[in-house]
Order: sequence, then C-alpha cells, then structure tokens
Amino acid sequence: MRIEPIQPSYRSSDKDERHAAEERRIKLLLDLLREMDVPKERRTSLMIDEKQAPALSWLQRNLAVRNLHHKNYSRANNLITLLLKKHR
Repeated sequence: MRIEPIQPSYRSSDKDERHAAEERRIKLLLDLLREMDVPKERRTSLMIDEKQAPALSWLQRNLAVRNLHHKNYSRANNLITLLLKKHR
C-alpha cells in the first residue's frame, strides 16, 4: 500500500496574498531594470506568465555582464533569485 504525503492546505486568501506579493516583486524588479542596461524584450517578457521563468533565468545569468557596478544590481539579483524559487 502506497501512502501519499500530506499536502499543506492553503486557504484561498493565502494564495491571493502570495500572488499579490509576487506581483509586487515583479513590479519592483521591472522598475529596477528600467534603470539598467537590459534588452527591452527581456523586460516585457517578465509580464507574460509563460515567458517569466525563462526571462528570469536569462536575467540571473546575464544581468551582471553590463550592470555589475550598478547601484541596484544586488537588489535586482536578490529579487530574481526569490522569484525563481517559485518556478522551480
């Protein structure tokens, strides 16, 4: 007999709060990226759910190439890492 692990139960309000927090993080990341040297198509792909994970992965790999010394680089990189945890 196989026993399935117990899944945590989330209330619908918890899910709404997590979704709202993620949207705020995306908006903040977009504001930070607007000041940096990042291709426009990478910024716009963050707003599309299907393209969000590949765009975040690309940003994680390539953001430092032209923006390593930008004042908001570490903040943007931390946001990217946090957002990527949802997609893994």
